[in-house]
Amino acid sequence: FESQDHFSVSAMDGRFDELLLGLAQKHKGIEDLLHTLMTFMERRTDLFHLKENEEDAKGFKQGEAAKMLRKQFNEFQARYLARAQPHLLARPPPGTPARAAITGGYASSSASSVPAKVPDGVNASPLEGGDPGQWERDQRKAQGFSWNQTPQEVTVEINVEKCKASDLKVVIATKSLSVKLKGETVVEGKLFEKISSEESTWHLDSGKQVVITLEKQKEMFWDGIFERSAGSSKS
Repeated sequence: FESQDHFSVSAMDGRFDELLLGLAQKHKGIEDLLHTLMTFMERRTDLFHLKENEEDAKGFKQGEAAKMLRKQFNEFQARYLARAQPHLLARPPPGTPARAAITGGYASSSASSVPAKVPDGVNASPLEGGDPGQWERDQRKAQGFSWNQTPQEVTVEINVEKCKASDLKVVIATKSLSVKLKGETVVEGKLFEKISSEESTWHLDSGKQVVITLEKQKEMFWDGIFERSAGSSKS
């Protein structure tokens, strides 16, 4: 299936409701329904097929399919909250500690109640009613790499000399990240916040760029990839 633009997808909302409702009624719950859909994807599509080389037209590169699924979930959860639970997206009153705000887990987990500064030219965060897409496109240049983020994940892109995946050693830990090429450190440091290492992924794109997706443990916006003065890189 080829991707469609946002307008086309929106126009199709509800088109298959009757068919899908009938399918849903034959299941015990959401998880049971998702299991059926995933078994169909596994048996009848190439969603889970990993590309073995650049010429392979079937499937996806390592981590791409999972990222696509997460992106869809994040987009539609934000859409649902805006429609059905907008109070969970509202900014807490000034002076209200973040941990005291009733937000269903969608507020920043920072100990400070002062909202993070919105990057220049970008609207408020999705947690405050802004456009999630703009935050995803907010790319920052760091020491030898670039990165962007959503409340749920961070994507790091590191340009390297032409190499194979076997030449790389990427270690993703709960609070640290290390990338080495042929034994030499490219990037390493203590992360700004904890991540879910088991759900984080990396792949080598076109043999020249290491793409790392870090799944945040807490939904919040980071000021940087690493703790201040903790990260290092070699251009």
